[in-house]
Amino acid sequence: MVHGLSCARSRPCDAAFDERGCEMKVLHVSDLHIGKRVNGMSMLDDQRYILRQILDIAKKHQVSVLLIAGDVYDKASPSAEAVTVFDAFLTDAVAAGLRVLAIPGNHDSAERIAYAQGLLEKQGVCLPPVYAGAVERVELEDEHGPVEFWLLPFLKPGDVRRFFPDEEIGDDYSAALRAVLGACTIDQGKRNVVLSHQLVTAYGTAPDRADDEIKLGGMDNVDVSVYDAFDYVALGHVHRPQRVGRDTVRYSGSPLKYSFSEARYGKSMALVELGEKKPGDDVGECVSFELIPLVPLHDVREVRGTLADVLAMGAAASGSLADAGVLAGGISNGKAAGGVDDEAGALGGEGEGPAAADGVCDKVTLGNGSRDGAAAGRDASQDYLHITLSDEHPQLDAMAKIHEVFPNAMMLDYDNVTVLVDRPQTQLTADPDSMDTLDLFGAFYESQVGNSLDDEQRGFARKLIAKVEDSAAKGPDGQEEGAQ
Repeated sequence: MVHGLSCARSRPCDAAFDERGCEMKVLHVSDLHIGKRVNGMSMLDDQRYILRQILDIAKKHQVSVLLIAGDVYDKASPSAEAVTVFDAFLTDAVAAGLRVLAIPGNHDSAERIAYAQGLLEKQGVCLPPVYAGAVERVELEDEHGPVEFWLLPFLKPGDVRRFFPDEEIGDDYSAALRAVLGACTIDQGKRNVVLSHQLVTAYGTAPDRADDEIKLGGMDNVDVSVYDAFDYVALGHVHRPQRVGRDTVRYSGSPLKYSFSEARYGKSMALVELGEKKPGDDVGECVSFELIPLVPLHDVREVRGTLADVLAMGAAASGSLADAGVLAGGISNGKAAGGVDDEAGALGGEGEGPAAADGVCDKVTLGNGSRDGAAAGRDASQDYLHITLSDEHPQLDAMAKIHEVFPNAMMLDYDNVTVLVDRPQTQLTADPDSMDTLDLFGAFYESQVGNSLDDEQRGFARKLIAKVEDSAAKGPDGQEEGAQ
């Protein structure tokens, strides 16, 4: 049983925990990005759906504490609708008996996240104030004793330097975080958990990130050794679930795919169990975890093929995600139930992810290839798609036709690489002034596509050119009639 909550600034919490078992169970999520739009489309319905799923999973696994490791919102000034969604989520979480501990990320306004924190703490929701030289600490207790949660908001060196004038911090993120956490009085006899929203690297290797998360530079990284005193490090900021350096330093990843560069990665959240910490135990030895897969309302996928192939695929996928071959399952580090080989392959997505470098990235696979019941019943034709057509020629009204079978398709590209690669570069040997319009167009077409106009295309082009030339010959008075 978890006995209560008090913060470092000694503001008591009135609510009490229900009986949840002898070991504290914690659910680690991050990067909710509530209010985000993807390719101009609002994700609020998808976010409501996945937030309900998170609470259902918490109830199923008898979770006591929910950790949100930053980027609650997608903007520092979230919309009214986004605030309403998060408010409803917190209300339902408290009603379910959860303690909610959250920190602001780089997308959030620390001031807005901290709003009404005193009132919220009385309901079991702890949000840290704007950083002013000390890290907020929340202490909970279970049958094995106290667990201290340290709420470390997203910080830059400039947020830290003035509080540590004797430290050589400069623009070094690792030095800044080392100073901040070094000022904390951490009792190694207790179990310690820190929430942090930073780009954390191990042995000089960055975590695996989606294309739109990778920025030039790399000066903002924090070395994983900064967190050596903590049994579990609940990270946010990177959207792919993975460990950094050791198993108990983890990115939960975002609960939804927020770009097509995330399409091949599955989404999950970490179910963490904090067992007894015995004298002489190594840091993190008291921690076990299980990765719980999340099934979205609409998946984000990339599809490639001819228009005919894509239309046939849409007809086949309608009504059943199982037809699309989407798998779901559970992942574990072997300490919790439902263990799956942690070195087996990529987490979710299609094919295998990048190889781990010095233990930074998880190499895990979806459990046993089993189809999750929720996934199997979802309509894959409603997914958000980036479609690349491989047709040799542009297709008339392609997107309109695609929307008939994939109504939520977002992007359409063409890729004629199989036609264009290694084709000979033909030069125009004839004098352009001596060529008629049809021959000039044919030469241009061949230079772009790599093959000549066939008889049907040449006949169509001849008729079109004749109409254009006839319209031009009639002059302004006959232009409209000629164009028709």
